[in-house]
Amino acid sequence: MTLLLALACASDPNAPPVVHYDLDACADCGMLVSDPAYASAIVTKDGKTLAFDDPGCLFHYMVTKLPDVRGMWFHDGAADHWLRESEVGFVPGSTSPMGSGLKPAPVATPGALSVGEASSQVLSGKPVSK
Repeated sequence: MTLLLALACASDPNAPPVVHYDLDACADCGMLVSDPAYASAIVTKDGKTLAFDDPGCLFHYMVTKLPDVRGMWFHDGAADHWLRESEVGFVPGSTSPMGSGLKPAPVATPGALSVGEASSQVLSGKPVSK
């Protein structure tokens, strides 16, 4: 049954990624993806999942590696489900694994930064704030 579910998710291009916590390494920094509250992932056009331990790592990877992306996903920091790029905002001020200070949350969360705002602040090296 589990195998069938995994195969079904793998064949659905709109399905959230499968990240194996404490086993998958961050595609950017190499640390293990351990805290679901900060996990993020890129699904490439060829269906490969790239896991990240911090949203800042995903943003860095996007500009340095220029992957062919089908979708970006962020794990909701307060609930056990994934948010698509269009559904996510980032609450600043958190103690995240690699120090970006960003915690994924639903886009309508008060004070949340957009993907563009969060990415710009992380990549500029400035402290993340609203």
